[in-house]
Amino acid sequence: MQKQKNIRLLLILGGLITLLTLLPYFKVRKGLDIDKRQFTLNPETVITDVVLTSKKNANKLSYVQGVWQVNDTYELDPNMRDVFFSVLSQLEIRKEIPQSQKDSLVQLIKTEGTEVKILNNSELVKHYFIWGDSELQTSFVLDEDDNGYMVHIPGYRSFVAGIFQVPTSDWRSRRAFTAMFTNLNSLKIKYPTDSIEFRYKNSFFEIVGMEADSTQLITSLENLLFLQTDQYLVEEELVKYEVEAVTKNTPMVLISTSKLSGATEYVRIFDTSKNQPYFIGLSPDSSFCLFNKKRLVKILVKKSDFE
Repeated sequence: MQKQKNIRLLLILGGLITLLTLLPYFKVRKGLDIDKRQFTLNPETVITDVVLTSKKNANKLSYVQGVWQVNDTYELDPNMRDVFFSVLSQLEIRKEIPQSQKDSLVQLIKTEGTEVKILNNSELVKHYFIWGDSELQTSFVLDEDDNGYMVHIPGYRSFVAGIFQVPTSDWRSRRAFTAMFTNLNSLKIKYPTDSIEFRYKNSFFEIVGMEADSTQLITSLENLLFLQTDQYLVEEELVKYEVEAVTKNTPMVLISTSKLSGATEYVRIFDTSKNQPYFIGLSPDSSFCLFNKKRLVKILVKKSDFE
């Protein structure tokens, strides 16, 4: 009897071992028994372009000669770049769309969502649609076979789909000038009644016509050279900020840079009413933008600040 029991136990054990061995090869689509990371971009994956297309926006992020660009025109904002690629590398499926909601959600995701194409040159790496409900803070992804999933970033309560929906103005770098210390010849601030010029001379920078503390000089020059806008304005915002009326006036300040190559860039800044927290700016590429008043006033220096 004991021998028969031992044989049965060995048969059961052998069956369990066989089942455990074969289990990874069975694909049972229940709950989360799916590839949760099928939309996730692996860190080692090489990509050159991300194309985001929706009814409201069409943006292409491209890696060109060591720099990420937006629509082959603007430099991609470094902070936006880091956040976006962090989302791409952490995005995971939370659960499948319920069958009862599938038809309506599939249609909604395709018509109101953003089509995402991630490429390595001409090779398509990932392709899906993403849409989300900002009020409910939920995001959904649709694959090429119309399988829909709710997605999230594990450990975070965040509206994942939101970053896929931003306009071009939010993708572009907020740096006003393209010059760097390595190729800067001069930077000039011109007021209606005064001006100050920083100039490269004898392997260092000086303020034309006066002596200045080197630490204070470099700090001020750095603040101006790396001047950033708070926001670029899109067409529908121009009326809201009364841009046409404000920019009819003479700029309160004109900041210009000149590179060693001779190329120049200008930022014009216009005053606004006292109850407004921002100045209106006109960037080197003639885009209207906003500058925070409190921050800008601190970096707009005059010769008297160095006396």
